[in-house]
Amino acid sequence: MHDLLYHYTSEPGLIGIVENDNLRATHVRFLNDWTEFREAFAEDYVRQLLDSFRASLPEDLPPDAITVIDGIISRRAPEILEIISGSDSANETFVCSFTSSLPQEAGDPGDRLSQWRGYASAGQGFSLGFDKTLLKNCVEINNPKAKASLEECIYNDAEKTAFFENMGRAAASRFNDLKQSNAQVPSTFVTVRPDASGEYKRSAYYFLDSLSRATAAFFTTAARIKHVGFQEEHEWRVIFQAKKDALAPVEKGGKRIEIVKFRDGQFGRTPYIDIPLGLADAQTSPLRRIVVGPGRHKEDVKRFVELFLLNRGIQGIEVSTSIIPYRSS
Repeated sequence: MHDLLYHYTSEPGLIGIVENDNLRATHVRFLNDWTEFREAFAEDYVRQLLDSFRASLPEDLPPDAITVIDGIISRRAPEILEIISGSDSANETFVCSFTSSLPQEAGDPGDRLSQWRGYASAGQGFSLGFDKTLLKNCVEINNPKAKASLEECIYNDAEKTAFFENMGRAAASRFNDLKQSNAQVPSTFVTVRPDASGEYKRSAYYFLDSLSRATAAFFTTAARIKHVGFQEEHEWRVIFQAKKDALAPVEKGGKRIEIVKFRDGQFGRTPYIDIPLGLADAQTSPLRRIVVGPGRHKEDVKRFVELFLLNRGIQGIEVSTSIIPYRSS
């Protein structure tokens, strides 16, 4: 079962997932790891992006274009990030986490002591094993207002650096395309210089446009970047991103349907969204296994899970018990 992705949860979590037929994706800023999502906004990464952008531009740029680009690049990282976060690529981001097997791991990723300690310290824990391909098929969304995908987290510094350098090259490529085509600058676009030349104004617009558009992948990848200290989890994530207006409540059949919901969490009221699973269809349901965590009555709990699934009309799920002699309470 090393090809499955495991979601560790508590007893109330298991019951909620099965009864509601969905997983919860939590807003990225309310996760347990305080560096979540902020890791990608480190000044070093932004500098790598900008250095790559500058190095990928042609050497024969007009003086006004060089003045614009070098002037913006010389600013502090927060100002550059403001350009990124204010672009059309900016979204609200929600994630649901899974752990997978490590390379050459001998143990069972669905029965990992570190995860039981994290999720079963106050009672009975469970890990739910999901087929990666079926889960991917289940969660994928890609439209102008919302996107959802299943992604592997990035822990390696070299891989993180490569991403930001590639993004810088992509921005430079768009800048070059805009410049070569002499793309029109919107009449509403203004610069800080009231006496700016046409070349200066075009270069400023091309720079800002190329950077904001090239960062379309920024927020998805930002949600994948994790501190190397969490590498043991070998985490995969369902990453859901949407424009704010796509998250507003909608009226359907005379009923108000809320896209974003709230629960009490470690950091107060925590926003989340539901991810439908379709557990009743044995052919397409991504859930394939449930592991009962360590405890004194594992066999009794296993029987409960089997009857609970039967009562909900869910079939084809392997239910097993942890082999780890760990007492959670």
